[in-house]
Amino acid sequence: MTACSLLSYIAIAWMKMVPMQTIRSRVQFFKITTLSLVFCVSVVFGNISLRYLPVSFNQAVGATTPFFTAVFAYLMTLKREGWLTYITLVPVVTGVIIASGGEPSFHLFGFIMCISATAARALKSVLQGILLSSEG
Repeated sequence: MTACSLLSYIAIAWMKMVPMQTIRSRVQFFKITTLSLVFCVSVVFGNISLRYLPVSFNQAVGATTPFFTAVFAYLMTLKREGWLTYITLVPVVTGVIIASGGEPSFHLFGFIMCISATAARALKSVLQGILLSSEG
């Protein structure tokens, strides 16, 4: 992430590939900071979970991101998806539940971190939608 930040700065400030954007208000700064923190939490929790769980199981749990996105979208914006969307999420969540029960390398703390990372990714997605729609 440091390399990405450094190369982005070089591309913007020195090479003038795109115009430099400034933060215009405290509200905008708060929005950027909130998204950054949620993203950071999702990456940290995801990396912690990889210490305790195999990558394959981690990816299977990550498949529940749309479920968490639908839940957060409803809780935060009262936006309801079509019933077909909810029906299609049932086999995904059921599959992860079945896989969790049969995973030989299951570790509770790793699973909690993995679910938390997945939920944080979904939260970031919903927050982005809210914050971008209120952009003025």
